[in-house]
Amino acid sequence: MRAASQIAAIVDQALNSALFALEAKIVSVSGGRATVRPTAKRTFGDNADPVAYAEVENVRLVSLVWDGGKSGISGRVKPGDDCLLIALSHGDDDEPDHKTLSSAVAICGFSDVASYTMPDGAGLRAFSGSAFIELDDGTIKGSTGKGATIELTGNKASINAPGGMEITAPMTTVKGNLTISGSISQGAGGGGNAEFGGNVKVTGNSEAADHISGGKSFNSHTHMEQGDGKPTSGPQ
Repeated sequence: MRAASQIAAIVDQALNSALFALEAKIVSVSGGRATVRPTAKRTFGDNADPVAYAEVENVRLVSLVWDGGKSGISGRVKPGDDCLLIALSHGDDDEPDHKTLSSAVAICGFSDVASYTMPDGAGLRAFSGSAFIELDDGTIKGSTGKGATIELTGNKASINAPGGMEITAPMTTVKGNLTISGSISQGAGGGGNAEFGGNVKVTGNSEAADHISGGKSFNSHTHMEQGDGKPTSGPQ
């Protein structure tokens, strides 16, 4: 074998035995670093029995982050979570080497065990437990997994909140018509005012402590009798 061929064979053998990435599981997490255990095992030519990799400590956890860390996707990482352990060519102040686990990072979220497995039916889905957000062409859906849902389809938005909905704001403006199929209560317990700039039509009964019309109280106004000039009695 020629010298060049021998060198090429040695290089190929070294590269084939170099580590680039391994499936692994999180053992423990602390302060953005983790202890990780590769799930794969390795064999050697003189020993056919598989040998487990040792746990790798002080592994950096990396995720999808942009805009100088101001934008990204993150989530809880717990012991037992699957991850992809990627060996780097070298660490800080180290000479480049054939990639080994002495310098590695772990990317969590790479697993085929999940509530929604790939390929998923949604264009894009983010989920945690039973809660999820789905994005598809023309549709956005969200659910707490406990009954409350929101859906935006085309030019329409729908909210379903069986437990009720609360809005806290100094001013709420509705542009367009408003239809309420149930009851409405205003200022209950704490008072409050209601103003209408247009006509108000009531098909049922209207009840009030007093009605003011044209500045006159319905309860306390009086009428002059025709003829004798004496005031009428108050409303009965």
